[in-house]
Amino acid sequence: MAVAEDRPEVEPSGRFATVRRTVATVLPQAPPLPGRAPAYVGAFLVAVFLGLFTPSGRPHLDHLWAEDGARFTVDALRDSFWSNLVTPYGGYLHTVPRLIAEPLSLLPLSALAPGIAVVVAILRAGIAMLVFAASGGHLRWLPVRVVHAALVVVLPAGNSEALGNLANLHWFLLYGAFWALLWRPASRAANIVAAVVVLLAALSSALVLLLFPLALLRLALPDWRDRYAAIGFGVGAVVQAVAMLNASRVPYADDPVDPVQLLLASILRGPVVTFVGSEATPHVYPRFGNLVLLAAVLLALVPIVAGLLGGARPHRFLILLAAGYSGLILVLNLVVNWTPALQVQHPLVVQISQRYSVAPDLFLCTAIAAGLDLLPTRRWARNIVLATRVAVAAVLFVSFAAHLRLGPRLDGLPWNTSVANARQQCATGAPDAMLVHEPAGWFFIVPCQLVDAKSG
Repeated sequence: MAVAEDRPEVEPSGRFATVRRTVATVLPQAPPLPGRAPAYVGAFLVAVFLGLFTPSGRPHLDHLWAEDGARFTVDALRDSFWSNLVTPYGGYLHTVPRLIAEPLSLLPLSALAPGIAVVVAILRAGIAMLVFAASGGHLRWLPVRVVHAALVVVLPAGNSEALGNLANLHWFLLYGAFWALLWRPASRAANIVAAVVVLLAALSSALVLLLFPLALLRLALPDWRDRYAAIGFGVGAVVQAVAMLNASRVPYADDPVDPVQLLLASILRGPVVTFVGSEATPHVYPRFGNLVLLAAVLLALVPIVAGLLGGARPHRFLILLAAGYSGLILVLNLVVNWTPALQVQHPLVVQISQRYSVAPDLFLCTAIAAGLDLLPTRRWARNIVLATRVAVAAVLFVSFAAHLRLGPRLDGLPWNTSVANARQQCATGAPDAMLVHEPAGWFFIVPCQLVDAKSG
């Protein structure tokens, strides 16, 4: 695969020379991509296939999820494109979902569910490819790098809610923006790609604003093309912040947070779901109790501590940054959206709002991968890391295999049935039709004139 040659580091000078040298050290340049174009095309197609046709993916081809229908689609059908693009929902802008919903709304109604699932699978696979390319400066052992990128697609966290829909695409956009800000490719075109990714992510998720410190570091890099991603972040963050200041958000609940429950819920939705999966945790945790929490924490801590003790500066920086964002994003979401249903004794445990695990678990996997990328010189430490590599790989493999067997299952009204019911309502002379979709209780109203026009 043809790639641009690595450009030489620009030796910084002046008052901020030390800062610039330090930043250039913790944000190393990415090496040329290994392999050839056909390998990347094949990997991309496999990733899209896994997002659509595994047992967890197939139901999303025939089920529309939450805001995908009741907000993004109905707005695209009823209002102008520019009005939708600048209209916040839930307190912030959703630019990428709006951009996707607009052309999909031109399709027949029956094509909406598979159309959204296909587009989201393509975007998620694209983010996985971006993570692989961007991680080359920090993760040098190819197997770790490949598995780390693949987890964007196969990590069994939050897939009942976050797979195949626009409403939860922002969790993956947040993670993609993180790696786009870490990425220092050689070519100008790749830096522009990184900037566009960060810009769109910032315009689609309020949580991307948490990446401000990382974007600020990018501005200290010596080469101007290294600052493109930071400029993209700045533009997107300013627009998003202005929209948030002029928007309102209705909180889910105002229940007080129990610190002990918050800690247990954070461990369950973090390390436990990372290794066990959202669908299997309700079966495993009630059976083994806090032993599951302890085992998951230890399995995550061993490579993280090994990386902090024996890693080079880029590895230590990545571990601290990724682990910090993992904990921060998870705790922040639980605190802001806390309800009694999030407590660990709830029968469904992590199945309620399982989307909160997606980005934190991907960040945790990054911290773990940075530790597993190293092999210490001391034999005892080297043996521990090797054993941990095998253990983590085995646990993730078993978890993914179990997830393929368990589901998840979307067993609500199929989208095609909902569309057929809407047409029947219109055939009786009703002026509007109700389109029911997942999860239970979600629906949107569409004028029968539109239903008839999009019955092709």
